[in-house]
Amino acid sequence: MPLNQRQLGHPGTERGSALMGVIGVMGVLIVITLTLTTATLYSLDFTRSTRASVQSVAAAESGVSAAQLSLTTGTCRPAFSRSSPQFTAAVSYSVSGTGDAWVAGCPPVGVPAVRLRVESTGSSLTGPASDEATVEAIFDYESAVSPGVQPSGAAMYLHGGVVFMNNANLLVAESGRAAIQVKNGNVSCSNNTVIEGDVVVAAGNLNISGCSIEGNAWASGAATLGAVTGNLTAASVNLTAAQRASRIGGVYTRNTVGTPIPTVPAWVDLNYVPSDWVDANGLPYRVAPIGLGCTIDTSLLAAAVAVNGGKPIIINALALCPLGVTAVGTVKLPGDVVIFANKFTFVNNVQFQSSTTARHKLWFITPDLVADQLPTCGVLQGDFWMKNSFTIAPTLDAMTYTPCRFNAMNNFEWRGQLYANGANDFKNNTRFESAPLGLPGIDLETGTVTGGGSAGAVARLGNMTSMRDLNDG
Repeated sequence: MPLNQRQLGHPGTERGSALMGVIGVMGVLIVITLTLTTATLYSLDFTRSTRASVQSVAAAESGVSAAQLSLTTGTCRPAFSRSSPQFTAAVSYSVSGTGDAWVAGCPPVGVPAVRLRVESTGSSLTGPASDEATVEAIFDYESAVSPGVQPSGAAMYLHGGVVFMNNANLLVAESGRAAIQVKNGNVSCSNNTVIEGDVVVAAGNLNISGCSIEGNAWASGAATLGAVTGNLTAASVNLTAAQRASRIGGVYTRNTVGTPIPTVPAWVDLNYVPSDWVDANGLPYRVAPIGLGCTIDTSLLAAAVAVNGGKPIIINALALCPLGVTAVGTVKLPGDVVIFANKFTFVNNVQFQSSTTARHKLWFITPDLVADQLPTCGVLQGDFWMKNSFTIAPTLDAMTYTPCRFNAMNNFEWRGQLYANGANDFKNNTRFESAPLGLPGIDLETGTVTGGGSAGAVARLGNMTSMRDLNDG
């Protein structure tokens, strides 16, 4: 046999081939082992990262829950924080129901916030410090209302129309609303009357042929001018184009179907409910009788206020004085006073003033006994009358509420607010200056009545309207 054949069949050659096979298998096993190790390490790292992400989101949501719990119980703080789970949450508010305009912190009392936002950032306990998540939650919100009668409404609300005559000076300019509002009647003025403010006649005509309105005017019916320094909206106007240019300082708009004019709210019925009257400290007004003479005088008010420790009082003359009340001479108020009567008659040099340097408030109220959103002057009730020099001194703010008519003539001065069925006479050197007082538990801007009178209300957190992860963009 040839030598090379013997060499190929040698046992050493076979052992070499087997060794190469083993090395190949070992290589494959090493590759598999490295792959499995890498995958395992990656999975462990991915698991830790996922767990950290879940923890940070959960911590951020815990911040929202902590803020929500506090807000639900009536406690608002501008910021919340905790170390386990770790989060920081910030509160902001908006006075708009839409949009993205937010003010940092809790809404102050008196600010009409309608939404709250909680923005919370949570951190992982096991992941890197940079592993954070931020979530945003938005809630409906009802603002807190302080105790006490809250000012609201126009300077004059006259459901059934008004007549101004003979040198009336009405300083009723206000921001954001028509100062004189007439729901269902006409406005008429003449003989050098000046109205410094906006006027709206929701269902009636505007006849100002002998006076001027220093502001804007709206009427559903016809307008007879006078002069309007601002814009005028009316169904028609008794002027030529040239006269319009000289008597209307702004733009004239013909009032057709669909032309917007400011809304005049419905009449608000106010009955005699003493518990509705609460002062700014949350204390109820004290009810005091008027006395057999049915006359409002300084000694009566001084005694009643003194018994109540200087706090506000209610004089109830409804049952004892079926024909109403009167006053003689100067009446001094040592505090805030509400007077309920079927009728008020003030004639011949009557003046109401503060007995101190502090400004006080005075309400004259004839209650509306029929709850139908219409002024109802009862059988035993009568008009509010003042004539022959009547004065509300500058140290007082006074308001009249009556479902009957308001009559004022022959030199009177008033600072405050008027809410009446209408005014038959408002004439002969009269001066009216606006100062808002309001009525308990009533928003005179909208005609909305809320329960509890003037007791106030705590802030209330509403439903969550949205929640999103800000890290998702």
